[in-house]
Amino acid sequence: MKNLKKNFIKSILMPAGPLSVFSLSIVTLTVVTLTVVTLSLVFANSIFAATGVKNANDLGSVRLKDLVEIRGVRSNQLTGFGLVIGLPGTGDSKQSLATNKAAANMLNRLGSQVKLNEVTTRNIAAVIVTAELPAFARNGDRIDMRLSSVGDAQSLEGGTLLLTPLSGADELIYAVAQGAISQGTSMAGSQGGAGGAGNKSSAPKTIAVAKGATVEREFESTYMQNGFLELSLRNADFTTAHRVVKAVNEVFGEFIAEAKNSGLIKVKLPTIAQSNQSYTPVSFVAALEQITVEPDSRALVIVNERTGTIVSGAHVVVSAVAISHGNLQILIDDQVNMVGQIPTSTSVGDLVAALNALGAGPKDLVAILQALEAAKALKAELRIM
Repeated sequence: MKNLKKNFIKSILMPAGPLSVFSLSIVTLTVVTLTVVTLSLVFANSIFAATGVKNANDLGSVRLKDLVEIRGVRSNQLTGFGLVIGLPGTGDSKQSLATNKAAANMLNRLGSQVKLNEVTTRNIAAVIVTAELPAFARNGDRIDMRLSSVGDAQSLEGGTLLLTPLSGADELIYAVAQGAISQGTSMAGSQGGAGGAGNKSSAPKTIAVAKGATVEREFESTYMQNGFLELSLRNADFTTAHRVVKAVNEVFGEFIAEAKNSGLIKVKLPTIAQSNQSYTPVSFVAALEQITVEPDSRALVIVNERTGTIVSGAHVVVSAVAISHGNLQILIDDQVNMVGQIPTSTSVGDLVAALNALGAGPKDLVAILQALEAAKALKAELRIM
């Protein structure tokens, strides 16, 4: 590239000829092109450096893609009221006034004048249709939907959903849903399946339909404003926020990230991206998402008394304490001389293992952990499900 630039300079310094002006324009355009290509390569190298290869051997490292949400990139909930027709006698009964009224209104719109008390069929069911509009969904995209029975229908299987508009919280229609509804049956023991027992599938009153709705209105998502990007930590933590800021600044070689609080990090475009004509916001976000950070978390113990499940983090310890619960006795001390004695600053896992060895049950474990938390010996937050 240096030799090529030297040749350009020589051609500029040559005596002027008939084509000197034209040659000078070509040289200037070529130099500008080479400059843009050089900046593109430098920015590409910054993206490559942001892939977190230097932390690939760190098992505790997590990509920012899995740690944060980008402000402005979010889905929106849609809801609609519709009718499922063509049910084999498993629809709403005539006592369902909402279904009868909706069916009468539907028939009136189609040109058949009927009264409310004239709708007594059992092959129609009123449903609530819900869907989630993804960020950056385009017109014509297909999205998943879910139907839930409103009345006393026995099953929605085998019906057809009539055209149902799906609205957002602003009452604007963003999608429409329509189509056949089917529910798969179990192969083993079902009709026509292995075993031939002839058992029918359970009657579904809520059915998820993949790609059953069509986007009709786009929701504009703005994730970058005035050259700034906001990252929201999924689990707000000051230590994790500090580590994210440090990692981003080290990768791009300048102070572009700043933590506003434990859950919000503001990132501005790096200088090299602002001066690069081939830059796109997608490239910058892709680089950010691949940066790896080791998140921090609070010491937490979660107990499910019903199932006997105990989940504790790596930072949970138990201070020196003596435990006596019924016929169970545990001593947490510096010396280990018996089965019911474990070392100081032990983990919850070791404590639970020792209690299980002594025959403690789930209720015993919950009572002991609650007592340890009350005595400030459990250095963690205890949550009981």
